[in-house]
Amino acid sequence: MFMWSLALLPLAFQAAPPGDQIRKTLVRVSEEAEAFYQAAPRVVSREKLSHKGRRTPKRFQARPGASAADIPAAGYHQRELVSEFGFGFFRDSPDDLREFRQVVEVNGRPVVKPEKARQTLAFNMTSENDRSRKKMLEDFEKHGLIGAASDLSQAILLFRRGKLEQLEFSYVRSDVAGVDAALVYRYKQTSGDGMRVYDDKALQRPKMEGELWVRRRDSVPLRITFDILTEEYKQPVKHWAEVDYEPSRMHGILLPGRVRYRRWLKDELMVENTAVYSGYRMFKVEAGITFTPAEEVKPQP
Repeated sequence: MFMWSLALLPLAFQAAPPGDQIRKTLVRVSEEAEAFYQAAPRVVSREKLSHKGRRTPKRFQARPGASAADIPAAGYHQRELVSEFGFGFFRDSPDDLREFRQVVEVNGRPVVKPEKARQTLAFNMTSENDRSRKKMLEDFEKHGLIGAASDLSQAILLFRRGKLEQLEFSYVRSDVAGVDAALVYRYKQTSGDGMRVYDDKALQRPKMEGELWVRRRDSVPLRITFDILTEEYKQPVKHWAEVDYEPSRMHGILLPGRVRYRRWLKDELMVENTAVYSGYRMFKVEAGITFTPAEEVKPQP
């Protein structure tokens, strides 16, 4: 039996709730993360993504000490995509959950029928061949998104039981998320792989840090944020994201309801995304792919 011990975890809670509550919070959060990890590969939903991006010229090299005003002016490029959305793995990375999409609408223009997109998505996610999953990623990139972030909705996996030892926590404050009283903790990743970020196709893995919001009465995760710094064109880049989770009757797991992401190059906002998820369904493959809708439920007061 796994035993929790605060002495074994690198926790540094300041003005923290009682020790028993801290332990219960960590146990509950890690349980929700594990339930999400187990169920997510069989879940599909509808994603509505509002994207605004600003392109920096590829040959642009900012001189040392340059200000945001020195970045060449460029207009914002906007897209609204509706996709069938799901989670899956590449065979060579069975522990690395990824987001996959089949676009059905771009700026109000139909691309493919939703039913066909949903079937294709489920089939590709369960295929033994990674080629179909890689093609889904490539196809999504062709829809004119500039620096759009992905793989944010599974931020809860950062808090799986085996990864808690990679994090430091500190209690921050009480707050309110929607109608729920919440406790807010600051977390900082000290080891392990960080967020996947590409700078001109070069992979960076900065460590994650941000806030974990849990419902006060039962420690259910409500919101996860992060803010990290990287570099692009030898200039500082700030990434910020906020992921809101909601409970579903689908095996009682938490599922993402909304993801917001922003990226700044120095002080200039370069990317702003808002993704909203709805219509969650679970699919079965025993006798062909069939879908079972799962009604989403709001937290009980």
